Amino acid sequence: MPVHMPDPQGVPDKVRAKLNAFADSGRFSTTALRQARKENLDLNTPHQVFTLGLDVVTAGGGLDQAQPVGWRFLVVDGGQLIASAETAEKPDGTHEVAQFTEGPFVAATDKALKIAHRLPQVAAASFELRLLRVPALYVMALWLHSPLVDLLVPLAPSPIGKDGKPLPPAAFLNDLRELAGKMSPPESSA
Repeated sequence: MPVHMPDPQGVPDKVRAKLNAFADSGRFSTTALRQARKENLDLNTPHQVFTLGLDVVTAGGGLDQAQPVGWRFLVVDGGQLIASAETAEKPDGTHEVAQFTEGPFVAATDKALKIAHRLPQVAAASFELRLLRVPALYVMALWLHSPLVDLLVPLAPSPIGKDGKPLPPAAFLNDLRELAGKMSPPESSA
């Protein structure tokens, strides 16, 4: 498979332990996880999470300025995708589970992965799977990274539109800048 999913040493074990502890104690607040049977829960599709600040976007910065912030895994119940689990990196470099999430970005991730696997670019080269988040703009995208080329697949619901459409970084970043410009208050002339 040309989409490579890195192995974050030890992180899946921490996430799995927290997932099981929450299942044992009934602490899930989301419906699908609360209804799942512990023995059917599993993790797959590890991908590193990066954030890109609005200041970087508006200053014309690129993906090289995205900051790694944790890892994300898809949570399946008996093989059916139901949620995601994310870690946050602590100052000492270790990871702790930050959240379990259900919702539109989970289903959109699955859809974007299916699209990514069919791309001719992916068939021709090896890509590392990542997630890019631009919190100030409420944008998330699968980030297919390789040393030679990157592709971004916006996850629905995306305020830039183009949900599930693979974009080169320049087009994706330009769409982000346009969105940021629409959200900024007009400058007053005094």
